Amino acid sequence: MAAPRLLLLLALALTAACWAGRADGHGVHPLSRIAIHRARVALDASSAVRASPKLLGSRGEDTAWVAVDFHVPHASDDDWIGVFSPSEFNASTCPGSHGSGPGPVICSAPIKFQFANYSSGYAGSGKGTLKFQLINQRQDFSFGLFTGGLSNPTLVAVSNKIAFANPKAPVYPRLALGKTWNEMTVTWTSGYAISEAYPFVEWGMKGSRPGRTPAGTVTFGRESLCGMVPMKIYIENLLVPLDGGIQVSYTQHS
Repeated sequence: MAAPRLLLLLALALTAACWAGRADGHGVHPLSRIAIHRARVALDASSAVRASPKLLGSRGEDTAWVAVDFHVPHASDDDWIGVFSPSEFNASTCPGSHGSGPGPVICSAPIKFQFANYSSGYAGSGKGTLKFQLINQRQDFSFGLFTGGLSNPTLVAVSNKIAFANPKAPVYPRLALGKTWNEMTVTWTSGYAISEAYPFVEWGMKGSRPGRTPAGTVTFGRESLCGMVPMKIYIENLLVPLDGGIQVSYTQHS
C-alpha cells in the first residue's frame, strides 16, 4: 500500500507544481514583456537580417510562412527577432515628435517575436534562420534584430520589406447573431476605404435570388483612441465602418 500511496502523493505534487507555474504566467502576454519604449538604435554593419519571399499570397492566400536569415558577430541568448507592420518603425513615425526631441526612438510594437537562439547552432556561429507565419493585415512587414534582451532592446539590423500581393483584399469573414432574432452580423477585414470600393454584403436563402446590404465607413485614428503619447506607439490607424442593413448587418475592420 505504501508504494501506491507514494505515487499518488507524487502525482498530486506534480499537478500542484504545474498549476502553480500556470498561475505565475496567467494574464501576462509575451509581447507585453518587450520594453519597446526603451529601445535604442545602434545599427551594426556586421549584423544583417533578410526575409524571403518578398511577395506573399501570390495565389490569393491570406496567410504565409516567411523565412528570416540573420547573423551577428557576437551571439547572445538575449538576441531576438521582432516582426513589425507597417515596415517603417523608426523615430520618424512617432506621433507628435516627428523624430526629434526627447521620447522613444521606436514607436511601433512588434506583432510577433522569437529569440534568435531558437535557431539551432546560433549560439556558436552567430548565424540562424527562423520561420514566422504572417497574416494579411493590410500593411507591409519588416524584421528587426535586437540585442540586449526584451527589457533593454537595441536594434542592430533591419530586414528588407515584404508584403502580400493584395494587402487590401477582404479577408477573415465572421458571422454572429444580431440585435434581434432575425438579424445576422457579417464582419470581415479589408484595407479599402469607402472612396476606393463600395462595401456591401450579398446574402439570401439558398436557391433564392440574393439581396445586397450596403454599409458606411468611418475612420478612427490613433489620436481618437489614445490619450497619453506612450500608448500611441502600440495602436495603428483603424478604419471601422458602421453597421448597416435590417436583416443583415455589416461591419468592416481595416
